[in-house]
Amino acid sequence: MINIQIDNPALEADLKQAFGDNPQSVAHAFAEFVQAKRIGDDIKVSLSQLEQGQALNSADVFNSIRARYE
Repeated sequence: MINIQIDNPALEADLKQAFGDNPQSVAHAFAEFVQAKRIGDDIKVSLSQLEQGQALNSADVFNSIRARYE
């Protein structure tokens, strides 16, 4: 369990307006935010690797994924 304290009254008011006093709603929204940030960061790294010619062969990628789930 992670507890996060918000010391920004404006942000706290925005959160209360958007989610009310339901901590589960705030936690769910925060988890979605963190996941979206992680995905965005991964995409940036992938684009940088692609620009540097470090792309993987798509057939190898799909074979690897298929092998993992079959």
